Amino acid sequence: MSTHHPEAPSQRRFAARPVSLLPIEALADRALSSDLLRSAVDLARWCGPVTPVDVDGVPDPQDVRTAIERCGLWPRALDRTPERRAAWADGITSATQAEDFLAAWRTAQHLGMIECETGQARPTPDLERWLDSPGRVLRWWTLAFHSCVEQSLRGIAGLEPQTTLARLYESPNGARVPLRLVTQEILPAREAHYLPARCPAWNSVRLTRALWRLSDTGAISLGWYGPRSDGAGARTPRAAPSWVQLTDLGRFGIRQILLAEEQSAPLTEEFVRLDADEFLDALADFSPDGQLVALTAWLDARSPEQALREIVTVSSGPGLALRRWNATMALGTISSRVEPQLYALLRSGDPTLAGLASVVLLASRMLSEPERARLTAQFGHWTAIDMFAAATCLGETGLKSFLVSEAAEGIDRFLLDDVTRLWRPEHPDTRSVLRLLGQHHPDPSIAARARAASAHAPPRAEGS
Repeated sequence: MSTHHPEAPSQRRFAARPVSLLPIEALADRALSSDLLRSAVDLARWCGPVTPVDVDGVPDPQDVRTAIERCGLWPRALDRTPERRAAWADGITSATQAEDFLAAWRTAQHLGMIECETGQARPTPDLERWLDSPGRVLRWWTLAFHSCVEQSLRGIAGLEPQTTLARLYESPNGARVPLRLVTQEILPAREAHYLPARCPAWNSVRLTRALWRLSDTGAISLGWYGPRSDGAGARTPRAAPSWVQLTDLGRFGIRQILLAEEQSAPLTEEFVRLDADEFLDALADFSPDGQLVALTAWLDARSPEQALREIVTVSSGPGLALRRWNATMALGTISSRVEPQLYALLRSGDPTLAGLASVVLLASRMLSEPERARLTAQFGHWTAIDMFAAATCLGETGLKSFLVSEAAEGIDRFLLDDVTRLWRPEHPDTRSVLRLLGQHHPDPSIAARARAASAHAPPRAEGS
């Protein structure tokens, strides 16, 4: 009998996991250090006291070349030797040829750092005062980040931004997510339906270009697992990175997007104060990565004994199968530190709590083979029904997903090999589980056995 937990169905849309944020002053410092905001501020200062601009509010090519050299706005892929830089700059006849300059200039204008009127650009009079305000800096950065997200992920990669952002937001703090995994997770479904066979590689390139652009905001870091050089040993700035990492600033920015869309985006310090029932019920709404983060945060705020007491108090009784399912995940992380209390629950006389304790102990690998066999024989049928009942709480799709998952392997046959054990004692969800297994199990023979077991259920005791 498997003691793994079933995967949640991929079709579900998960709630954002709890996150911790740096203080506003630290976030503002990082925002000002990002390439995007630093370049915009540099250009705003450079254009003073006044700089002539055309009808589109853009300096002439000579001033563009001066600003690029002064502020270091060279293209990322350009060879950094002075000769190559000079040759490239001499070829500029319009600001549109200097993509990095123009992006930073438009950002400074959009954020109000630069004022343009009567053919002249100048830094806004309040620029230096505003730079000393962390709140103002973060508002600037958030606006620039939102704009860059749209331009890079939607404009360059042709992706729904939230798909990519959610993948990074759910990853544990500091995790370096392999770029190939991000590509596999967010591109295949789209490509399979809309793009010819030659396009997946092209779209991976577009995603990489989009992430390079997004890295200028300071929201993500890109890196390599090994040396990055060409055959001659020179660094290759445009080489495809190996991993992408969400920064503290990026986590703040994505949370602002979620809040603007009126989605739940809890902070860890708020989440850890939840009562055990709210905590366990919330776990069902997180992704697998989100569950890991939420479990760690909530349990770290309590002693193992306190966590066990709080969880046990809210996990007993009918109609709480999904909560107990989540409780086994929580208690599984502290099982070695509450082993005596778990054995005490086995003797509690409450089948819901005894079953809960048996699952945690079976998954802990602390038991000998005879002990495992004894617990499986004593509590196996009850806990099997409880697991199926929990899966049904996720809807028909959740049950079907569980039935074909590794977690369900062998449980159905174990359950139906000794039908008489189904009713000693009877789980309150036994009849509904058998009915649903009979309707939805992918193996016709097991579905038929479930229907037969349901048809021969003993009559309910009067008053039950």
